[in-house]
Amino acid sequence: MLAMMRAVSRGSAVDAPWSVPGMLVTMLRHGRRLAPADSPLGLPDINASPIYRDLSTPKLAQGDDAVDFELPRLDGGGTIRLSTFKGVKPVALVFGSYT
Repeated sequence: MLAMMRAVSRGSAVDAPWSVPGMLVTMLRHGRRLAPADSPLGLPDINASPIYRDLSTPKLAQGDDAVDFELPRLDGGGTIRLSTFKGVKPVALVFGSYT
């Protein structure tokens, strides 16, 4: 729980920093689950899940090739594969939430 509090307190590109007093108020309001009463899962449930632990485990090391995938082109002209850029030009993959 302390590791989560340290990570959340810094904020991110899409989330504002969360103060320690704010986290403590949330803990008092929602209990150790850190979730509203109607939520099916709380933080302890997620941290105990083998699925979550697997998602938190890196599958690639620095220098490994990225997993190849195919996506539809924005202009509607078919699809494009990541592997088509190998050795041609650098590619930046940005994964994030904009909700």
